[in-house]
This record gives sequence, structure tokens and C-alpha cells, in this order.
Amino acid sequence: MKVCPACRVGRLVQRSMAYIEWHGDNLLVVDRMPVQVCDVCGERDYDDIAIENLQRLLWSTPTNVVSRPLSR
Repeated sequence: MKVCPACRVGRLVQRSMAYIEWHGDNLLVVDRMPVQVCDVCGERDYDDIAIENLQRLLWSTPTNVVSRPLSR
């Protein structure tokens, strides 16, 4: 296990968590994204390959767009 680069005390533990980020005016939520999380301070280090794949999807030309109304 790697030492946390943020707090330099904790250890990074491999997990799967939701990745949440604003993409323009839209909130992007990706469930079960590979991430290493510090067991002391909670710092998150998302998997580089998963982030690259996500960016490739976000910047590609959409072929099939599905919209769902927000439920209240």
C-alpha cells in the first residue's frame, strides 16, 4: 500500500466509489469508479486509466442521447 500524499500518515486502500463532478452545466455521477482512498484523511486518488476513458467518452461525439426528466 502507498502512503497518502496529502497527509503522509495514512495508507491508500483500493475501493470503488462514486465519481461526482460538474461537466459544464451538468452534474456527472459515475458509480463504482476505481479509486484509492486514504484510511486517515479520506483523500481520493482515482485510477488514471478510468479517468482517461471517462474523458474520452465525455469529449467524443454523442451518437445516441437519452434524456430523463428529473423526478421530484
